[in-house]
Amino acid sequence: MSTARFRLKPVAVLVATLCTSMAVAADETNEVETNEVETIQVWGTVVNNGSLLLNEDIAKKQADHLSDLLRDQAGVDIGGTHSMNQGINIRGVSELDLEITIDGVNQANNVFHHAGNLLINPDILKAVDLQVGNNSVLNGGLAGGVAFETKDARDLLKEGEKFGARLHGGYATNDYYNYSGTGYSQLTDQLDIMAYYSVFERDNPKDGEGVERVGQKGTTTNYLVKMGWDWNPDNRIEVSYDSYEDSGDYTLKSNMGPDYDRHEGMIDPIEYTRETISLNHELSLDSVDIRTSLYRNEMNYARTDENTGDPETEGDVSEGNTVVYGIKSLAESAFELGSTYHIVRYGFEYDNQESENLLNGQANKDSNETADTFAVYAEDEVELISGLFITPGVRYNHYKVDMAASNDTFTDTTFGLAAKYELTEQWTLRASATELFKGPALTGSFLTSGSALNPDLKPETGINYEAGIAFQEQAWAGFDSIGFSFNAFQTEIDDYIDDTMTGKASLYSNLGDVEIVGFESVLNVRRGDLSGRLTYSRSDSEFTSVHPDSGVVPGQSLEDEVGDSISFNLDYELSSLGLSLSWTSLVTMDLDKEVEQDTAKEGFDVHSINARWIPTAYQALTVTAGVENLFDEQYASHASHDFGYTDYEPGRNFKLSVAYVF
Repeated sequence: MSTARFRLKPVAVLVATLCTSMAVAADETNEVETNEVETIQVWGTVVNNGSLLLNEDIAKKQADHLSDLLRDQAGVDIGGTHSMNQGINIRGVSELDLEITIDGVNQANNVFHHAGNLLINPDILKAVDLQVGNNSVLNGGLAGGVAFETKDARDLLKEGEKFGARLHGGYATNDYYNYSGTGYSQLTDQLDIMAYYSVFERDNPKDGEGVERVGQKGTTTNYLVKMGWDWNPDNRIEVSYDSYEDSGDYTLKSNMGPDYDRHEGMIDPIEYTRETISLNHELSLDSVDIRTSLYRNEMNYARTDENTGDPETEGDVSEGNTVVYGIKSLAESAFELGSTYHIVRYGFEYDNQESENLLNGQANKDSNETADTFAVYAEDEVELISGLFITPGVRYNHYKVDMAASNDTFTDTTFGLAAKYELTEQWTLRASATELFKGPALTGSFLTSGSALNPDLKPETGINYEAGIAFQEQAWAGFDSIGFSFNAFQTEIDDYIDDTMTGKASLYSNLGDVEIVGFESVLNVRRGDLSGRLTYSRSDSEFTSVHPDSGVVPGQSLEDEVGDSISFNLDYELSSLGLSLSWTSLVTMDLDKEVEQDTAKEGFDVHSINARWIPTAYQALTVTAGVENLFDEQYASHASHDFGYTDYEPGRNFKLSVAYVF
């Protein structure tokens, strides 16, 4: 590894100094009396960034776009300005190389490289579990993954209640309004149900320079129904139906912005839908917990062409359809063996993915592609001596694909080894090495593959190394609580594939070998009603070798490289008034590696403020007001695909929402 790639920029030194200063500068003799006030969180989302080794590193937010919820998390970025093309990025790796689930259902559908492949409504989320980096054989992503969990009736019902409901409405000046209704009930002692309905009406927003972002006007509708049955104290079955539809007058190349010279001519009625049906079983015994999911997930992207100028093709409907059937099961067992204590996690997953391109309801010839994925895995976390935990793991991967570029079967056995040492009650050290495997993804279903058969196509493999240190303490240096973590990583990906371009490739191929190095650091502090969070993260990717005719050169970065970023969150609670105030800042550095064919990306800083009021005497009511992009910055996320054009984010946006719980 080249040490030059870890050289700290001056701003990094400044942030590191600030982190240290905040940790030691408080007046230790200043005692603060605190009054504990019981509060009811009516609606919110818990974000848990577990890889940062901080158990209390969470945030509770409401969001209308994934960027509001996750972009200030260290190591994570969100590309795309619109619900149609939002996508998750971890350490410069896009969502197609991550393991992303919603309520246990894999979101592996590759539909169209100008749209995102994740259709999700942040409003109904209960929890988001971020795995920044692959540190376990249980995870099949090259750079980790994200597990989204939606709410159910048990989360919303207060103790002793049999029925509840929530109404919500919101308005934003730039430029949308939304409303939702939720009903939930404990029908019997064993049976509960929740029904959720949401509508989001968008107009074309304006960016920081006042330019209207045409091609974004539309409606997002989401239905979610969950029914749970606790058939006995140890077993729970839950069935859910989730329908998400995003439709409007959208531009076909939704990630390129109005600077694209054909932008307005490509605005047509587009409907992008996801329909998910799942059946989940949870078994909880004294020493064994098992969760099993059986599911069907279908995504469809349909465009009605109204701008051809040809009567024979005017009104044609082109569709990309991808269906995934799957089953997965994960168990955790705890037991003693001799003088050692073990936590064993083991399971399997299988899914069948089928994609098809259609014109006016008829499948295009040779457009059908299929992939079968199977994996079985196990890891054992064992405490060898007091405070020292070792976790070896093994995973068997089997991937069979039938598409234009390949009809091969790929198998591999990968291994992982992690260690955790609790130096004291406050200090923890961790290190891990995890081998990687991912088979070539299917072509995006909206386009018929342009690739010829490539007998040399290989799966992506590699290894991820990580090492970190964390400190966490209550009542220290004048703070009520403080936590700090630093995590460094080196990820090596061999035979990298740019999945975003497989639908257009004349030859679907491996580009070369990639190395990504970087770190994430986080500081959390709380004193009385004031809490703060400071992060600094860095990812630096480069092709260390390239395959012939790949179109890339050694030293070139990944297209989704995000570079260096700092986030700062400050929250203040006025408990006596039921009021919470917050400030969020994100600073992203310029990215220009001056490598042939590598696109420079301009840095930015964006700031938001938020106020949330839950009257202490009437906690059924919640009023939230805020200003996003407070200083009307003209900026674009480094994680956004631009293909030579810029997908600028919305400018200043005033928001107000009201929720009432019955």
